[in-house]
Amino acid sequence: MARAHIPMNIMEESRGKEAGESEEDEHGPLIKYYKATELVPDRKPHLHRLFNKQPAVWASVQITCGILSLGLGVVFAVEFQIDKYFLTLFRVPIMTGIMFLFVGFLSNLLYKYPALLQMCFISNIVVLVMSVIGVMLLCVDLTKNHHNLSHEVEILLLIVTILDMAVSTILIVFINAEIRNQGKKRTSS
Repeated sequence: MARAHIPMNIMEESRGKEAGESEEDEHGPLIKYYKATELVPDRKPHLHRLFNKQPAVWASVQITCGILSLGLGVVFAVEFQIDKYFLTLFRVPIMTGIMFLFVGFLSNLLYKYPALLQMCFISNIVVLVMSVIGVMLLCVDLTKNHHNLSHEVEILLLIVTILDMAVSTILIVFINAEIRNQGKKRTSS
């Protein structure tokens, strides 16, 4: 059984003297109840500061970018020649799409498994590096080829990849701040 040492005040409810009541009924209170005089604050969950920044929303954007990038990569691989573009030769949109999906799901799992914080941090850095390489390859393809449909698909893919780079950067900053905060807590205790 749980016990706590919390100071309590005794609150009494007394009824007013009605007609026909004797003096003895007036001495004792009718109801006694206890009320805490000091409120005990709730325990903050692990990674509380990180969860206030809503990493699940950013992770959902990552998952959405991953699905879009993967779909565009499949369309690009099926529709255009493999040796003509660096994009299809190195499978950039397919690889980045799969990585975006993985890191997005991993970031969403932080609520249930806070021990994944370091792994999420490292995987976001890897995705950011892969995205930078993908953007460079996309820019080379855009300057080299000027076909109507492939040019438009490459621009859309470039926008999606840059969006995911921004989301990964935001998540890296948030997670890095939380890791530093945990390091300060460990050194102070």
